[in-house]
Formats: sequence, C-alpha cells, structure tokens
Amino acid sequence: MAKKNSKKTVPELRFRGFTDPWEQRQLGEVVQIVGGGTPDSSNADYWDGDIDWYTPSEIGERRSVETSARKITPEGLVHSSARLLPAGSILFTSRASIGLMAFISRPSATNQGFQSLVPSNNVDSNFLYALGPYISRYAKKHAAGSTFIEISGSSLAKAPLRIPSLAEQRRIGVFFSTLDNLIAAAERQEALLRQKKQAYLQLMFPQEGKTEPRLRFSAFNDAWKHIALASVLKINEERNNTSEFGFDRTISVSTMHFKPEGNGAAHASLETYRVLRVGDVAFEGNRHKEYPYGHVVINDIGDGLMSSRFRSFRPTRPICVPFWKYLLQNRYIMTPLLLRSTMRGTLMNELVVDDFLRQRIPMPSLHEQLKIGDFFETLDRLVENAEGRIVQLRKMKSSYLQKLFV
Repeated sequence: MAKKNSKKTVPELRFRGFTDPWEQRQLGEVVQIVGGGTPDSSNADYWDGDIDWYTPSEIGERRSVETSARKITPEGLVHSSARLLPAGSILFTSRASIGLMAFISRPSATNQGFQSLVPSNNVDSNFLYALGPYISRYAKKHAAGSTFIEISGSSLAKAPLRIPSLAEQRRIGVFFSTLDNLIAAAERQEALLRQKKQAYLQLMFPQEGKTEPRLRFSAFNDAWKHIALASVLKINEERNNTSEFGFDRTISVSTMHFKPEGNGAAHASLETYRVLRVGDVAFEGNRHKEYPYGHVVINDIGDGLMSSRFRSFRPTRPICVPFWKYLLQNRYIMTPLLLRSTMRGTLMNELVVDDFLRQRIPMPSLHEQLKIGDFFETLDRLVENAEGRIVQLRKMKSSYLQKLFV
C-alpha cells in the first residue's frame, strides 16, 4: 500500500497502482433504495410461505443473515408494500436501531423498518458494505419523526459519498470483507470455547445427588464427598478499620475486578468496608438470566475491599482457590443451592446465611481439585485470547476505515 497526501479527493492510505481522485456522489446515484412492508397479519394466506421477511430485531453485527424468523407467501408480497430484494442486496435498518446492515444471500423481503440498498453495476457491494459506518452516521443525523425517529428513502439517497474507480472499490471491498471474516471467525471461536466451558462445567462436576461426575481425568476414581459449607466457611466480618486499603483496592464483586476509582462512596465510609482477601467468598444478589437467585464468587485477584452490603465468608482451612472458582461458577450446582438459601428482596436476592452454610457441595481430593482448576483456567485463557483477538481486529478495522476512505 502507498500513502497519498490529500485532504479532499483521496484517502490517506491507498493500495498501490491507484492514483485517480475519488468522485463525489450521492448514495441514490449508485444504489436503488427499497423500503419494506407488512402483509395483513390476520390473513393466513399471506404467511408461512417460502419468502424470507426480515424485521430490524433480526439484524445485528453479523455481516450476513441466512434466514428470517417469519416468512411470507407470494400472495403476501403482492398484497403489501413489501418488495422482493435480489440476492446480494444489503438490508439497512431505518428505524429503531438505525444503520444496521446485513447481506442477504437469496431473494428476500422486509417490513417497513428498512431502506435496503440494491447496488448498481458501478458500485462494488463489499465496498458499499464497508462504507456502512459513514452511511449509518449520516442516517442517524438526518433521521426525523414525531412518533419514532426514522430515515426516509429519499433522505438516505442524499447521503454524500466519495467513490473511487470500480477496480479500487473491489480491492478495498475484498480487504474489508477479509477483515470481517476474520472477526467473525474469532467470534465463533470465542462462542465455541464458552459453549465448551459450560459443557465441561456440567460434565466434570457431579449432578445433584450424585457422587461422581460423568467425565473425569483417568487417574481419579474415588467418589466425591458432599461437605457442608459450614465445615469450610465462616462469616467474614473483617472491616477496613485500620485503613489498610484505599479506594484503589475496591473490588467489583459482580465481575471480580478491581475498580481503581472506587464505587463513588465517601472517603469517610472507607473504614466500614469489608476486607475481602484471596480465597474469601462473597454473595452478589443481583438477579441475572444465568443467575436467577444471585451468585457466589471467590476472590482470586488479590486482597481488597468490598461494600458492606454484600455478604462475605472466609475459609476456615486452606482451599484450592481455582477449583472453588469454577465450582461456584457452576450454575447446575449453585442454582438449586441458592434457591434453598435465598429470599427474594425488593431489588436483589438476600442470602439467608444459616441456610446457606447448611448446604452441601461436592468435593473431590485435593489432587483432583488442582487438575480441574488448572483445566478450567486454561480454558479461560483461551477465551481471553479469543476476546483479545476480536478487540485487536476491530481496532485494526476502525483504523483502516479512517485511512482507506475519504
């Protein structure tokens, strides 16, 4: 690639062999903009056909969509304002979340929440998709409406663009298509690793009432013991009354990360905070989809502070922190346990301490705990590496979007 120095008609960075200035055009000059519509929902003859019919909620960050949640019939298409878009068109959401884009691989229709783009012969579709952030920014700026904000087809058609030759468009389009595919592959890898982790959490810990997991390392065959939490944990009441820790050691219990800026509490309250040391266990009562009764976490990041509104427990004997981390993450074990030991509060679940400490958890030998903890820590590192790859690729794409377009 070779750099060009021009503020108006060429980008900062160009592929070698291209020197011509980019032309000023409007979006409506290079694409046909097509709206959508909804067939009469009370007429069964219009629905459950073979024509994909998309709504904005089905368009996310994916580069393409494969099939729609609902489909319409040819009769539904004819008797509505919906239009059949050719394969290769780019769906463009024009209301709700304005500016989401996705390719369609086969002829499809949409509801009225779209102003979709059908590329002409003088614009490369991959280049047009790469221009998405610029088109989206224009659409959001010029959207209007009283009931809800949307961008009309006529307004969207006026979006100003700088367009190079078709050959340069194709080169740029392939470049960003490759980047998008790399991002998508990294996202699939991350999702697969997370799915594997959930599967292993279910397989490598005993189901309720069982004494052995369904999947074990070959060296282990002893039954797991079920021990009462009270035999290994006690209530932690240690406070920061000696000012051992400052705001920079405030721990977010929900994410188990330090918050160097603190959590907004006054300096005078710092001495009332609970001290959470490595190996201490805390209950966070916010209800989540995966944790309907709150969840329990172990401190594996370092000694620090936590708000006094959270319950905390301290081990009465040395424990294998990595094993406990994943035991407590295991919703197949912890959900029924917390169901039996929490009460539903106004804003969050409240832990009934005596009931909690009476609960029993499965526990293998220390050697097996170490192997399991190491296995899941390795999985988490792979997930973190995949996340880092995604962030790196997205930053790279953002940088090239600035440099390869006018």
